[in-house]
Amino acid sequence: MKIKFNTFKIVVIALLMVGCSNSDDSSGSNSVYGTIQLSGSDTSSLGSSLIVGNIDADALDTTGTSSSVVLSDENTMFVNGEPDVGDFLNAFIIVAAEFSTGDSTDVQKAISMTILKDGEEFSYVCSTPATSSADNTDCGTGFSVDKVAKQIIFDDTTVINVDTGTILTMNGTIDYN
Repeated sequence: MKIKFNTFKIVVIALLMVGCSNSDDSSGSNSVYGTIQLSGSDTSSLGSSLIVGNIDADALDTTGTSSSVVLSDENTMFVNGEPDVGDFLNAFIIVAAEFSTGDSTDVQKAISMTILKDGEEFSYVCSTPATSSADNTDCGTGFSVDKVAKQIIFDDTTVINVDTGTILTMNGTIDYN
């Protein structure tokens, strides 16, 4: 499981940095509504909210599991399932997954998130239950990914900064169609 979660983190960071560009947008775009409120000491650098502008709701090709979605800022589009980062100084990618009992994994939920703020990179992770590959940080009971209702909920969801160990708390509901 540690290998899967570490791969999950690497994919998010690599996709954010590579930002493959393609003019053929056959994936379409989703209407996304919601803001994620942030609290914790890192907000002095990050700000207190993330406005979700795009979603890849069919993130199987990106993440390797159909139980995941990828959220991004308004300047990061998804072209043919890959993020196309429009602003390398200020952007974010959040990979959110909630696994079912048939997914053959010990982890029920996981988040891997990279935020670029003024060119500085901040990376966060969590899993439920907490695992060593998620720096032993539990996402909390208020985090859910409901692909049927097309809704992601962050309710006192905690993620840990992989470099500094600081906790960031996320609150908000993201709806998409």
